[in-house]
Amino acid sequence: MIRSILITKFKDDQGVLYDYCVAQNIAIHYHSFLTFKQVNLPETPTSDVLFFSSKRAVDYFLSQSKISTKTEIACIGESTKIHLQTKGIAVNFVGQNAGNPELVSQELANWLGERTITIILAKESKKSILTHVDNSKSTYCIVYETIINFEKIEQQFDCIVFTSPSNAAGFLKENTIPKQSNIIAWGETTKRYLEENQLEVSKTLKTASEQELVELLKTTIF
Repeated sequence: MIRSILITKFKDDQGVLYDYCVAQNIAIHYHSFLTFKQVNLPETPTSDVLFFSSKRAVDYFLSQSKISTKTEIACIGESTKIHLQTKGIAVNFVGQNAGNPELVSQELANWLGERTITIILAKESKKSILTHVDNSKSTYCIVYETIINFEKIEQQFDCIVFTSPSNAAGFLKENTIPKQSNIIAWGETTKRYLEENQLEVSKTLKTASEQELVELLKTTIF
């Protein structure tokens, strides 16, 4: 039975997972091992479509540029869509498998057709979203970089949710995972990183959202 959870997100990001854990008397601890730094935008993209790979990509882009009313907007998944909408930005395409960027790339390529696209992302991105997109019609734009912070966590948890390879790297530098801890990966990219480090992943999220994680906790006996 899960009585304690560590999730590698900022406490300010807490949402339905926090509410669920409080209701179920599960100790939930938010801790990100990352900080971020803006990368200056060399020029404003002029493509038909802008694709945002994360909420943070949205924020760092908008801090430097405006979006033309003629530009269509695409994003990795539901959480980023909601973030865009809170800023009054309409979204034309939303990936259905945010936990698997290569699948989103296929969805995006089918939707995109002959339009041009700029992918807004982090410096460390593996650019998986470009896998199936015609490279003659696509480019990418780096708007921030990720800095990994290494920190020792004294407390042990029944379940550890890694939200990115970078967060996993930050945790693993100073910490080990107890045998009794279950590992949940926030998508396929994070799962691959953990497995490359000889760690067994119990579950992998498909849509990479707290709501999906809550449903998983409701229905899974670890």
